[in-house]
Amino acid sequence: DSNMRDQGSSASEASSSSSSSSFQAANTGLPVLQQKTYEPVVLPTPEQILAGQFWDSCPVKSVIAGALGGVMGALFGAAFGASDPSATTLAHTGEPLTLRQSVKAAFQPAAMRESMKHLRARSWSYAKGFGGFGMVYSGSECVIESVRAKHDVYNSAAAGCFTGASLAYQGGPKAMCFGCATVAAFSVLIDRFMDIH
Repeated sequence: DSNMRDQGSSASEASSSSSSSSFQAANTGLPVLQQKTYEPVVLPTPEQILAGQFWDSCPVKSVIAGALGGVMGALFGAAFGASDPSATTLAHTGEPLTLRQSVKAAFQPAAMRESMKHLRARSWSYAKGFGGFGMVYSGSECVIESVRAKHDVYNSAAAGCFTGASLAYQGGPKAMCFGCATVAAFSVLIDRFMDIH
């Protein structure tokens, strides 16, 4: 019986000492360890993997960039075409109109048809230019990045050089070299400014 009482008293002393030590740790501001919780890892389904591979493919990226560039070019062409001074000239004389004549002629059916024709032509021209640039640049950058297996500013520089040279091939070797250097430098500056890589 005395042994059992001694064991009980020692156990009570140990529990009281542990509780007092935890109370002291809480009062002293020491960090209290907590049990970590982990989120379950959800693996992508085969459909999600195929969808990701489809949207990350170079042809899809090139088509999307070309479409967005075409829309942007059409908007720029409409804006520049509406403010073009050559659109506010008399068709039969070719002389510039005064302010009063411009306001009066702007609401004439023939003038409105001519303005819309000029606006559509300018928008289509800008849309083709911007769309072609976006398609060639995005596609070439994707191919270069896939071949190099790296994502850095050199991909943008190489894609810019290829795009500038491709769009200026009708002007000869000098125009291609100038286009390569210009678009490559512009691409690097844009990447540095936007901190893409």
